[in-house]
Parts: sequence; C-alpha cells; structure tokens
Amino acid sequence: MAHRPASGSRLLGTAVLGALLLALLGAAPALADCPGATPATSCPWVGAGIIGQRGEGVLRFPQAVAVGPDGLIYVADQGSHVVQVFDPSGAFVREVGVAGTRPGELGAVGAIAVAPDNTLLVADSANRIARFDASGALIHAWGRSGTGVGEFHFGAGGGNDAGAGGGLAVSGQYVYVADTGNDRIQRFTIDGGHGAVIVPPGKLDKPQGLAVRGTRLAVADDRHHRIVVFDTGGHQLATVGAGPGPGPGQLANPYDVAFDPQGRLFVADDLNHRVVRFNTAPHYPYKARWGSYGTAPGQLAYPRGIATDAQGNVVVANTGNDRVDVFDRTGALLRSFGTSGRATGQFDQPLGVGADAAGFRAVADAVNGRLQLLAPDGSIATAWGSPAPGPTVLPRAVAVVFDAAGDAYVLDQRRARIVVFSRASGLPVRTIGAPGSGPGRLRSPAALAIDAAGTISVADTGNDRIARFTVNGTYLGSITGVPGARGIAATPDGMSLYVADDANHITRLSPGGDELDDFGGTGTKLGKLNAPAQLALDGAGNLWVADRGNNRVQQFGPDGQRLLAFGTRGTGLGQFVHPTGIAVDCRGGLTVTDSDNGRVQQFALAAPSPSPAACGALAALATPPPPKLPTLPSPVGPQVGLRVLRSTGLLRLRNLALRVGCDTTCRLTTSGTATPLSRPEKGRKAVAVTLSAAPRTIKAGQSAVVRLRVTRRQVARLRRALHHRRALRVDLQLSATSAGEQEATTLSRTVRVVG
Repeated sequence: MAHRPASGSRLLGTAVLGALLLALLGAAPALADCPGATPATSCPWVGAGIIGQRGEGVLRFPQAVAVGPDGLIYVADQGSHVVQVFDPSGAFVREVGVAGTRPGELGAVGAIAVAPDNTLLVADSANRIARFDASGALIHAWGRSGTGVGEFHFGAGGGNDAGAGGGLAVSGQYVYVADTGNDRIQRFTIDGGHGAVIVPPGKLDKPQGLAVRGTRLAVADDRHHRIVVFDTGGHQLATVGAGPGPGPGQLANPYDVAFDPQGRLFVADDLNHRVVRFNTAPHYPYKARWGSYGTAPGQLAYPRGIATDAQGNVVVANTGNDRVDVFDRTGALLRSFGTSGRATGQFDQPLGVGADAAGFRAVADAVNGRLQLLAPDGSIATAWGSPAPGPTVLPRAVAVVFDAAGDAYVLDQRRARIVVFSRASGLPVRTIGAPGSGPGRLRSPAALAIDAAGTISVADTGNDRIARFTVNGTYLGSITGVPGARGIAATPDGMSLYVADDANHITRLSPGGDELDDFGGTGTKLGKLNAPAQLALDGAGNLWVADRGNNRVQQFGPDGQRLLAFGTRGTGLGQFVHPTGIAVDCRGGLTVTDSDNGRVQQFALAAPSPSPAACGALAALATPPPPKLPTLPSPVGPQVGLRVLRSTGLLRLRNLALRVGCDTTCRLTTSGTATPLSRPEKGRKAVAVTLSAAPRTIKAGQSAVVRLRVTRRQVARLRRALHHRRALRVDLQLSATSAGEQEATTLSRTVRVVG
C-alpha cells in the first residue's frame, strides 16, 4: 500500500513509515500506482512515503509578486521553479508551471506580471518569457540567450545570494522587460512581437523590477542604488532615491518597484531590508519607510518583490523569510502567508543522500546550506549546518557519506572541499581538500564515496579525475583521465569504483584506475541513461542509479546486468523531477532526493538487500545549538517633521497645536517649556512652565496634530509674569523611536508665540 503525508503535513507519519521500513509490510501497489515500473510485471516497492512538500504554499526564495485584476496574488517561487497563486486572504489556489526546460516548464523564476486579460507572463533563468492563460496553460513563449533584440540575460538564480534577474511590467498591449545582465530595457507587444530596445546599455547597472503607470516607467536600478523613471519610449524623466545607505530616502540595491492606484511609488529596498515609499509624480519626494532585518512579524529579510492591490495595500515578497507580507500604505502589517522551505522537514534542492550503519539517512539540503538527518522511521532526527541566509559552512552541499563511526563527510561544491561533521556534537570539526587543480585540490566536485577501510573517493569533475583521501584528510593520489564524473560508488572492500559520467555511461574501475567494465549508454530503455547523477550500492552489491534526465531510478547487477527501473516525470508518489541523490540503508530501504520537486522520497523495496538484521549500533546523533542569524547594523532613527499650526492664543486656548510626522512608524513623546520673552521685573524670578502631551504612535509617512497643554494655574503664573505683555518663548523637545531601533531621534526647536 502506498502512503502519503496528510495534506499540509511536513513529515511522513513515523508510525506508518516505521512499519513500512522495519517490517516491509503491505501488499505491492497496483502497477497503475507504480509509475515507470520496468519490467512491467511487478512493482519493485511495496510502500513509499514523501518527506517535504512541493507547492501548496511552501515557498523557496519568493522572488517577485504580482496582483491580478481579480485580486489574486501571484508569487514567483524561484527555488521551486513555479508560480504559486493565492487568493487575497493568502489561501493557496493553484500553481503554474513545473521545473524543466521544455515549453511550459520553468527554471528559476525571476519576474512575473499579470496582464489586464489575466494572462500571466513569466521570465525565468532559461532567458525566455512564457505567457500562460488564466488556467495555467502555456499560450506561447519567446526569447533566448544573447544580446540581440528579443534575447536576454536574466541570470541563473541560486538562492538568497544569487537571485534570478529580470523584471516585467504590462501596460495595455505592451510588455516591458528588464534585461538584467545586458543592462537594458526592452519592449514587446504582449504576444512577443515588435521587439525594441528602449533603454540601451550605459544608463542602468543591473536593472531589476519594473512598474508602469500611464506613460511613466519606473526601473529599479540595482547597482546605482536608485529608481530611474522613464517615459514609455525610454526617455529619462527623473531619478528617485540616493545611495547606497540606510538613511531616509537612501536605497541599497533596490530590487523591485510598484505604483499604487494614486501614483505613489514603493520600493523593495533589498539590502536595507525595508520598504521605502515616495510620493507622486513628477518629483517623487521621499515620504516613508518601514521594516528591519529579522524574522518576526513585520520584519523583512532581503525583500525582492513588491506590488500593490486595488485598495493600495502593499504586497511584499519577503524573500529571505520565505513568506509574503501584506501591509497598508503606512507600513501596518495586515497579514502574512506562505510556509518556509527552510522549515524542519522541508528542502530546497536536496541533492545528495547517504546512509549510516544504524539506518539513519543524511540529506544534503543544498540551497538551505545544511544536512537534515532522517531517523529509520522517517522522522527528522536533527539538522546540522545552518539554513541560508544565515552564516553557513555549506553554501552548496551536494553529497554526503558516513564513516564507520557515524561521522558525516559532506561535499561542498561551491568551496570545493569536504566538511566533516562530528556525530557527537553535530558541528564541523575539520575540512578536507581545497579549491584548485593541484594535488589534493578539487574543482566543481559532484559526488563522493567511502569504503570500509575509510578511503574517500571524490568525483573531482572539474579536474577530470577521481581524487582519494583518508578520513583524516591525507591525500592518496588521483585516478586521472575520468572526464565528466557525476556519480561514484565504492565497494566495501575498495576493489571496485563505479563512476557515472555525463556521456551516460557507468564505468567500473580498479583501485589503480584500470577499466573493469562499462555499461549504460544514452537512451530511455531499461539499462540506458540520460544524465545519470549519484550512485549507491546495496548489501548484495547491486548498483542503484539516480537516472536524473529520465526522471527515474535504475538498478544494475554488479557486472552491469539490467535489473529494474521505476519512476516517471511528475509530482506524484513514485514520480520525480530530476532525482539526484540515492542511498540504500541497512534495512534495505531506498531513499531518493527528488531534487526539483523539493522533497525526498523513501521506498520499502519488495526484494530488499540486506535484511533488517544487518543494521548496527552507533552513538546517538547530537543536536547542535540553533544557528544564529547575522547581526546587522540597526536602522537609523525616524525622520521627524514639525510644524507649529498656531502661534497665538496659547493662554486663552491653553494649548499649542503642532503637526508632527514620522517617515517610519514611531512612538512620539513631546514636551515644551514656555517663558516670557521679556526679562522679569527687578526683584522677580524668571517664570517657566512645562507644556506636555500624552505619548502617541504615528504611522509611517503619516502626521498627526499634537497639542501641548498648560493648566489654568500655569496660565495664571504666566499672566502675572508677562505683566500685560503677550510674547512668549516656547522651547520644544520631541523624541521619536521606532520598533527595533536602538536610538531615538530627538528634535529641539524654539518658537515665538503670543499668549
């Protein structure tokens, strides 16, 4: 019987999977429920489960947002390679697209826009623009890589520190495109025709989000730390903001821009972790800001997308926090929605998996910069490393193996090294290897394996070789002349190495590098391969292959015998989108990283090898302290505006009326001291009375009337001191603080009033 997690669940039920993997109970599923089974006479697994969730409100670096004419909110989910659609309340409605490169499939999504007819335009890392109808069906697509008209360079997208580029805006029958890598703006009709470069290179540096209102086109000019406003023909009209910096009106790598129905301009101020509001045309003066770095409600982390709805509310892609926040125009948080793809039990591009001698599995959660360790029953036992955007020792973990003691060896592709985690602490204790091409150095490594003696073999892909180390890091030499290695497995005795390459072959090598066997070849039939990824050996010496390009798993005998395959492209149980990592544990359970579906699938095999008795005992897995988020400078204090509304009648009305405003939501305290302007008569002391007002909160970009009041007794004292004169001096003191800011903004002013 096949098992799935309940709707909205992050983890497979532990009792269900425990029975599944420990006892291998249950009848084999019907072949209709076992996609891609080959031979087609039986299903190779008797039960299966999923850890992690794709879509349905789980967000992985939401990169852009748009609001449709019907009020639906569209979220470009970069890491999931889809666009997720929510209703105005934040309830998940549907998704558009699926990971891939074929028509209707998406790479890393960098920009979206919704046309007046509710069609959706999407720019992705394949340097193309796809247009979908309201149901999510592809209408057409255009674009390719290059520098000509109709060609783009959007960027690959790779998490918080390498976002996909591009910007889209629709006005009438025209679509405007920020061609980020080519530093220009192009314009097309909505069907992709009549292309033209309206802002050529030289005026912008890494343009990102766009917004159109009437005949005005606003562009987030990222590396110039400003917004540039053009007319829709590409003639520059104004610049908005200044930077880089955190001060009022300054910007730091602005990523997106939006107009509200009244023409106000809102900016996703990425590296200041805030939203900045400017007033209307033609000059767009600075008005307000809100947000500070953090994870709490109302806080932001690398906001990259911004849009407004018909009511003027501001919808923000809170990218670093994997959620969408909706604010009113003064910065008051109205609601948030989305579940983080960095939560425990969720994954963002899981690429590798390894099993220890006790049946625990470690998943290399690549974009999240961590290992998640699965207990034999399928629950999350612990996590090692730290999720991005916090400090991480694993910027791109692609593979993992365990030694006999249960310590984990994690291959970090970006830094070209192996990071060793101690089982006793859950913390890194040493590294092996370093970037480069010399002895003991690695370049773009893709996989690793370990034998019973503790010899580590690394697919040193960029150097066309297999590098070998001891568990202590001693370099043992390399097997050279091994091009395009993508997966590797070692027999326990170390006498054979299986290597999968990008020519779709698997080669069996001796310890000295002699070829012992070669099998595979390009194709879709049983035994043929398409972009094979990582490899694993089971207890019987059979070889399991993550056949990535064919979206399936295959099993071969020790000498390349074609035994079985299962899986097809899709999102259901037993279906995959680019499976990459694979492991067989001591109980005979098969674990596969379903990488571009953002999840892990586990299978209880119908004919497992070895038996459950093969598992050993290891020390308990340690849980390290939670990672700390980076410490960023506190934002500058509020900018305060003050105007005296009335300078007469203080003694008669017993108050002084002021209009006070803050550019960010602030808590305001106000006081004053009133004294006669004339010197006191001889023999009399100077008289001073205190004016006071109750503290109050002023929303971002708003102002309020504050009345400093005096009592009847204070009025009498001032009248006596004035002695028929009327001029008074009032020394005003204002103090404004906003949430999360360390220092208050203080303002002093002296005004002359008439009593």
